This record gives sequence, C-alpha cells and structure tokens, in this order.
Amino acid sequence: MIFHKKRVLTGCLLLALGFAVLLDTLGGPKWYGISEFWRPTSKLATQILWDVRIPRVLAAMLVGILLATGGLLLQTISHNPLADPSIIGVNAGANLALIAGELAGLALTVLNAFWLALIGALLAFLVVIGFSLNKKGFSPLRLLLGGTIFSGFLSSISMAVSFMTNNTQQFRVILAGGFSGANYEQVGLLVLVAIVVVGSVFFFRTEFTLLGLDHQTTVGLGLSFKKLMGIAIALIVLAAGSSVAVGGNIGFVGVGVPQMVNFVHPGSFKANVFPIALCGGIFMLFADLISKAAVSSVELPLSALSAIVGGIVLFILVAFKKKVVK
Repeated sequence: MIFHKKRVLTGCLLLALGFAVLLDTLGGPKWYGISEFWRPTSKLATQILWDVRIPRVLAAMLVGILLATGGLLLQTISHNPLADPSIIGVNAGANLALIAGELAGLALTVLNAFWLALIGALLAFLVVIGFSLNKKGFSPLRLLLGGTIFSGFLSSISMAVSFMTNNTQQFRVILAGGFSGANYEQVGLLVLVAIVVVGSVFFFRTEFTLLGLDHQTTVGLGLSFKKLMGIAIALIVLAAGSSVAVGGNIGFVGVGVPQMVNFVHPGSFKANVFPIALCGGIFMLFADLISKAAVSSVELPLSALSAIVGGIVLFILVAFKKKVVK
C-alpha cells in the first residue's frame, strides 16, 4: 500500500514536471503554440525555441533539483530545518569567487565558472563550519546565525566590488540570478552534476537518514560519521557551486521547497528526497516563467523572485503550524 502511494506521488510529480517544462518552454515575452515543434511558423521561432528556451528551461529544472536536494541534505546533517546553502553563505562564496575570477581577467567559460564557483562554495562552507564548532562539538544554531552573518558579509563585498569597478551590469546574472544566457554546454555539465548528486543521495539514502539522528546514535549503529559528513558536504558544495555557476545568486529554494513538501507529505530524508528534488525542479521552472513573462519589457531578477515566493510560503507554513499547535 505504501509502495503504491509512493508510485502515485512520483507519477503525479513527474507529470507536473513535464507540464512545467512545456509551459516554461512555450511561455515568455512572446508565447508560442505547441504546434511550433512540428509545424514552425518561422525560422526565428524555431531558433528561439531550440537554441534559447529549451536550454534555459533544462538549466532551470536541473538547478532547481540540485538546490532543493542540497538544501534537504544540509538540513539533515545540521539538524536545522532552516539551513540552506544560500542562507549560510555557500552560494555567496561561489558568487564572490566568480566576480573575483572575472575581475582577475579569467575568461568565465563553462568549466572556469564551474571550478571557481566550487572553490568559492567550499571555502565559504569550511569557514561557516568553523563558526559552528564549539567545545561541545557542532552547534546547529551557531551554523545558522554565523552562516547568515557570513553570507551577508560576502554578499556585501560582491555588491561593493561590482559598484566600485562599474561592472554592475556585467555581473547582473551572477548577482540577480537567472538563466537568460543558458546554453547546451552548461546543461550538459548540470546533467553530469545531477547524476552524481542524485545518484549518490540515492545510494546513501539510508545512511543520510540515520545521519539525521544524533551523533551518538549514528556512531552506535556502526556508521562512519566523519566519512558520511564528508560525502554530504562534498555533495552540497557540488550542488550549490554548479547551480551558482549557471544560474547565479538564487536563494530560498533549498529551504522553501523541502519545508513545503514536508508540510504536505511528512517523512524522513529517505522518504522525501525524490519528491523534494522533483518539486525543486517544478518550483524553479514556474519561477523562471514568471521572471520572463510577468513584465513584457523587463526580466525580473530570479534571486528576488525566489526569495519573495519562498519567504511568503515559509511565513504561511509557520503561521499555520502555530494555529495547529494552539
């Protein structure tokens, strides 16, 4: 019975994901009919759909999957439901690394942007982990508070550097977030990263579920705590860094989507990791559609849009939970 419910849920989410992909592909400043795929009205329409919109849609979907999965994994290992790579400074570290690399004269090719973002994300994560350690060990509260402060610090540096060097427009995608420049090479890289991250999460899904328990219980069950933490951190950095390298500064997906799914479908890491990953892709596709279609002459910054939507959703969930408790 439980297995049947899981199959139904997965099937519904896959259908929703397919619908979101189609809608985001056809929608934008100019809407196209689905018949454009087999009976195009013009060569320009064909080029826009296949060379601009499809790579953009695929990039948005994959980034959404990676951010949601990375957020859930971070929340599990930190025992903090509000932890998110964008909140604790991991994404901000990747952003700053991209800006520093471009100012240093490094051409931001797909691979260069990928490695720079990974290095920045890793260094930022290590600093935040250092903040979260005390005499008693790891502190989830220190992780969130220290990470939030550090994230604001790095973001301020990025903004200051962009203004001081008069490169605000040049760094717009990095700072504001978006997929307007996505291409098939970036999509190919994201596919490889998604295979590694999602595949590893599937392989270690039971271990990561147990990692969500306290340290003594995890060790008592015979699991290597340090090894699993190292794997989890590597996957989080890989997911966040590659997402920033392609989509720029996009926040709240890693905390908003897992909280929404856990609210509707309560369950363990093992039970909800794939629904959360799929919902991350769906969320990002609709956010991308709104960003490019809401205002005809202007594309809305995806970082602000995702933060607004994620913040509203979290506020509603917190308010609803308070009413339930009362």
